[in-house]
Amino acid sequence: MTDKTVRLDKNGPVFTLTLNVPEKLNALSARLLGDLMEALDDCAADPDLRVLILTGAGRGFCAGADLSDPFQLPKEMSERRAAHQKRMDDTFNMVVKKLLDLPAPTIAAVNGVAAGGGYGLALACDLVVAAESAKFILVFTRQLGLIPDMGASWHPPRSLGRARAMASAFFGEPMTATEAVEQGLIWKAVPDAELQATVESTAQILARGPTRAYVETRHALDKATRQSLHEQLDMEARVQSELLVSEDFAEAVKSFMEKRPPTFRGR
Repeated sequence: MTDKTVRLDKNGPVFTLTLNVPEKLNALSARLLGDLMEALDDCAADPDLRVLILTGAGRGFCAGADLSDPFQLPKEMSERRAAHQKRMDDTFNMVVKKLLDLPAPTIAAVNGVAAGGGYGLALACDLVVAAESAKFILVFTRQLGLIPDMGASWHPPRSLGRARAMASAFFGEPMTATEAVEQGLIWKAVPDAELQATVESTAQILARGPTRAYVETRHALDKATRQSLHEQLDMEARVQSELLVSEDFAEAVKSFMEKRPPTFRGR
């Protein structure tokens, strides 16, 4: 449908999801969240998917929740709390979980401001490439009286350290793309005019790679922050034993013996 708030474009194995409400800096309304979840499900079910790019239309990546979006609440306060939690679990958090569970590597192409939930949405991707004009802003606490959500309380302490993460959350000061790279929050910042080409070339490299191994590496690195070394070693042995019998590993060995580049099929 042409009136979707999320546009899906497919270029062979590289899929691109574009948040498409530029007049609102792609703020997260119930409709956009629903369209995004539907699009992510479509991508996950498509066997041609090898890489997903997530970006925004216009001058912003995503400005966070659309505060003008109507949401009907019960009259009783206890019921209101339950309604808010259900909404978070069923929409905002579900989008992040679908990204984390996607069976292919993901790239956030941050073309402008990534604020609030948009901050969390970008960091839910495996790689973040940002235009130099982009800014990352934790607007939740000082501006709204809330805690960071959509994973925005999980990533900063691990990337920035507790002290910087706390200050970012308390004061909500914009972080430039260059600062985000220097402080370890994102992978790369490039001149605005080079963003699309950089992301597309990166996606093409990943699309030719061992897709399943990329996904398992995502899970392994995420687990490393919350389990012991003994547990990590056990997990590595289990996952490695699965990958050692994969088609891609067999191709890697064969191509090495034949002195040629491997042709991975993502299996």
